[in-house]
Amino acid sequence: MSTAERKEREKLRRRNEIIDAAEKLLFSKGFEKVTMDDIAKETELARGTLYLYFKNRDDIIAAIGIRGIKILNRLYRESLSKGKTGIEKIRHALYASYEYGSKYPGYYSTLNYMVANGFEKKDFPDKAELISIHGDNNRMILAAFDEGIRDGTLKSDLDPMKAGIFLTAAIDSVISTASSTGMQEEFVNYSIELMLRSIENVKG
Repeated sequence: MSTAERKEREKLRRRNEIIDAAEKLLFSKGFEKVTMDDIAKETELARGTLYLYFKNRDDIIAAIGIRGIKILNRLYRESLSKGKTGIEKIRHALYASYEYGSKYPGYYSTLNYMVANGFEKKDFPDKAELISIHGDNNRMILAAFDEGIRDGTLKSDLDPMKAGIFLTAAIDSVISTASSTGMQEEFVNYSIELMLRSIENVKG
């Protein structure tokens, strides 16, 4: 291994350690309460050294968002492959979305924070990668809608884009309220089936 390769590997290792430390703080304390000073202290780095890797807190949050959206992408790929029809794929995708929000609440909150704080208008090092993965996620869902319209399991007059936005908002609501219902699994199953009825092509 060359000196340059060794330095690059060390830089990547240190960068990941910073992201790990930031995750721990942000997920436990909340996004509004953690500063670059807090992250520097957690990583035992001088503040100036921290800025060699990330120019600001938003860059660190975006790096965490990349980790999260990669997990969501994997869950979508795994779940959609289980469906044989369009509506089955949408059902699996909804459960994958719920799994993501319930099993990875920190990453789920990170992506929501980024949306709420206009990260699409900001510049950060991993922006192109995040946009690419987000686009891939959307394409998978839209393809499932298109398949369902073609195979007759979804209503023929559906607008896939609008229906996708509606289901995203609906499953977000389920994620935020399910744990407080006292009947979490039953509530999630009922809610997802209710969503599917709104798009299902019921044959006479």
